[in-house]
Amino acid sequence: MDRKLSAILAADVVGYSTQMERDEAGTFERLRAGRKELFEPEIARHHGHIFKLIGDGLLAEFGSVVDAVECGVSLQRGLVERNAAVSEDHRIHVRIGINLGEVIVEGEDRYGEGVNVAARLQQLAEPGGICVSGKVAKEVEKKLAFGFEPMGEQKLKNIAEPVQAYRVLLDPAVAGKPRDDVNRHPRFWRYLAVSVGVFVVAIGLAAAWWRPWEPTIRPAALAANAKADARPSLVVLPFDNLSDDKAQGYLADGFTEDLTTELARIPGLFVVSRNAASAYKGKETKPAEIAAALGVRYMLEGSIRRVGDDMRINAQLVDGSTTGHLWAERFDGQWADVFALQDKVVASIAGALKLRLVSAQGKADFAGGTRNPAAYEAYLMGMEIYNGRNTPEEFAQAVRLFQQALELDPNFGAAAASLAWAYWEMDGPRVKALAVSDISALYNVYKYLEQAAKHPSPSYYQLVASLLVREHRSDEAVAVMFKAVALDPSDPLNYVGLAEALSFNGRPNEARDYLDAANRVDPGGNDHQHYQTGLAAFGQGRFEEAVDYLERIDLQSPDPWPKFYGLQVLVSAYAHLGRSDQVAAYSDRLRNVMLERKDGGANQLVTQRYFVFKNPADIGRLLDGLDKAGLPELPEQLDLDAKDRLTGSEIRSLILGRDLRGGGAWIDKRTSWVQENFLCDAIPRVQTTCGAIFRNPAGTPERGHEYTAVFRFDRFEFSTIK
Repeated sequence: MDRKLSAILAADVVGYSTQMERDEAGTFERLRAGRKELFEPEIARHHGHIFKLIGDGLLAEFGSVVDAVECGVSLQRGLVERNAAVSEDHRIHVRIGINLGEVIVEGEDRYGEGVNVAARLQQLAEPGGICVSGKVAKEVEKKLAFGFEPMGEQKLKNIAEPVQAYRVLLDPAVAGKPRDDVNRHPRFWRYLAVSVGVFVVAIGLAAAWWRPWEPTIRPAALAANAKADARPSLVVLPFDNLSDDKAQGYLADGFTEDLTTELARIPGLFVVSRNAASAYKGKETKPAEIAAALGVRYMLEGSIRRVGDDMRINAQLVDGSTTGHLWAERFDGQWADVFALQDKVVASIAGALKLRLVSAQGKADFAGGTRNPAAYEAYLMGMEIYNGRNTPEEFAQAVRLFQQALELDPNFGAAAASLAWAYWEMDGPRVKALAVSDISALYNVYKYLEQAAKHPSPSYYQLVASLLVREHRSDEAVAVMFKAVALDPSDPLNYVGLAEALSFNGRPNEARDYLDAANRVDPGGNDHQHYQTGLAAFGQGRFEEAVDYLERIDLQSPDPWPKFYGLQVLVSAYAHLGRSDQVAAYSDRLRNVMLERKDGGANQLVTQRYFVFKNPADIGRLLDGLDKAGLPELPEQLDLDAKDRLTGSEIRSLILGRDLRGGGAWIDKRTSWVQENFLCDAIPRVQTTCGAIFRNPAGTPERGHEYTAVFRFDRFEFSTIK
């Protein structure tokens, strides 16, 4: 384990969630522009480097503490200049903390108390200000033209010893004054009050409960990590269905899910995902055991009973640390009042925990929901079927229920998104059960996505981002998934989808942080999380770690996608590690999965079709491993001479961006790109496809067969139009 002394700068945007609620796209773009145009150049100019980017914050390392402080001052002054040109509600204000201490070096990351103290000091700084440790102030007080105002000893969270903190005075009038001689202004006590009051945590993109400066959290360490989170933490346990009609279990499940989502939007409250809570459905488990397993303190449990239109909801809030009841209440009403009842429960819990509610639009507008009880009930019934291991006939029934919900409320965005997902995930038997063609199913995907876009929900953003990644548009996919996280911070699928977009965008370090977030709200993980974590580790060149996660994928699972993708990465990782026995074993398993999917033999055209990386080095790393594993680039028994194959650079110069005639006319020069030695194209509304290009020695432009393209399931001849 390598250690060294470093100056660490931690920066975080003030009031980011409020700005995101007001203007998501604009705020995201302003933050990104600020990083590119101010933060990255200034940090580099002061001989520092950013080792962690997370949401609206960053961590940077400097070899010189003088450089770190000068950089912090330059950043704050630069922000003042940038803010002068925009309206007040569009201004970006940042807090900065700086510490000098020993850090643990692990690749590009830095961990340890030296980093943790900087992050905690940042929380003490005022908007537009800088807070430094006593070590920093002592080192630079006679070297820089800044003053330092003492803030006294501060007890920082998870730091054993109090830390002497100082506020950097940017006013030249106090430059050069000794630290203890600076005017002890009464506002010092306000700074202390602010440090105590920094409890309210922004939801959404900020994901402020994160500890990105701490090492990656494993599932076994969840309880310890939860203790480091100062926010109240809660799980909504599955509500019991006490109705005489046991088939109405979907009402209790839907009520549980909606409560989870609504509570997760309350600033200052961490809520575990419904998926993690569902493991306790119908089980007699002690509150203390649940609290320890999920890393939470509070548990909301209850029941729902419906007789005709009459409803009764019982709920109670339990403190897992004492097993005592903090709050219990009964809510009676009509089914037509179900949404008002949900709001009452949420408000009561917020009051019991002394948190404020989000001031936002109604649920129907905010998250693609509905205020139509009949539409809501049809949707819940459809989701119960859809989320189970359904037969093709049951799947068709779920689709019809979603359609019914949308007919009852055409503005029900979540129902439209569920229909888009259903048609996207159709296979042969499901298509047959619904009596639609493959083309009609694909048409319906985009028809319902267009409808869902009017009232977007997290599931809408999840599908849009997945399609954008396939189309070589991962920049847009990342922005889309930030919106999903903002809508529902308790849904692990939002973090997993964001991690996928980041990995394909060439940012696996950030992807790992969001996967830690997914694991926090859904302890234990699942095959999709294992695959994405393995992919992110692979993208960082951590092949041992990638193997560890990818081998956790259940190869017997009926869900084909994690094993289909994961096995390709796993084979490549083992090849990089030089483990021939494992390469052979998992290559065979990959071929078996391909046969199960009726996708032919395994070759690199498969990988090229599904792994759409922004950076050439990332696809190169994957293909290099597959080359070492002996996975062929092209289908076997190809009657073309390898010496006639075009390289990536030849494809760029001879073909890319040109109009084509012959069989390749469908390739769009505006959307095509080169990936290694393959020509790829995102066929609108279908899929990504990549192929190898060969020169035909006897081909002529007039006959339209200068080149032969070999794609996964297609082969054709074409010429370029000069």
